Amino acid sequence: MVSADNFSEYDEWCVRSDFTKEFFDHLARLQPDTIIVDLFADAHFGVLEIEPGEYVSNNRWKLWRTAYYKEALKDKAAELSIDKDRKQYMELWKKSWDTVLEKLKKASPKSKIILHQIRNVKEYYNFDDNRFDIATSGKVKNINVDYYNEMLDEMHAYIRESNQSIKVIDLFKKNREFLSFDEHPWGLFYVHYTMDYYPLFMNRLSAIEKDNSWFRIFKKNKERVSE
Repeated sequence: MVSADNFSEYDEWCVRSDFTKEFFDHLARLQPDTIIVDLFADAHFGVLEIEPGEYVSNNRWKLWRTAYYKEALKDKAAELSIDKDRKQYMELWKKSWDTVLEKLKKASPKSKIILHQIRNVKEYYNFDDNRFDIATSGKVKNINVDYYNEMLDEMHAYIRESNQSIKVIDLFKKNREFLSFDEHPWGLFYVHYTMDYYPLFMNRLSAIEKDNSWFRIFKKNKERVSE
């Protein structure tokens, strides 16, 4: 990363940490109560193989803006994604998740892991609150939304089955509808939802935290009584 890339501090950290994997060192130091897993980048970006067996996210929003990508990776590093080779990508993804889960447990063994089960939505509201199709809007990459959601379903199921202690937040249960919208603070996108989504997410997160806290207190009290 160089100054010519004109990155914000946050964007620079996002790209750098994808290469260094320093995230696990931060976890070991901070020991957070909760780790939230979200698969937006796994579905939408895929990976680049920068060295044999070494991968980084093929982040078109951030990595592609760097001089390093333009000079050393573009049209040179092998790409792998759900669009290019579903079977090969999922085999790699599942092995990678197994590694990530092992590292999470080692770095911060007491942290709760919560899976945020996202969905790609098909429509958005424009400035006049009319509904339009996202994929054909010309404003974002055109994807097959149903196919991407099918892949997310497979990934989510694998994570849930990998460890029964993982909690899940899924606001799309019972076919609840959310859309995106033109004025979203992060921009129009398939997983940038109307603003009613986020308080609901925080409520679910708070409920999980509260339940867990009460469970710990109850367990401690029970142990004291039995002594």
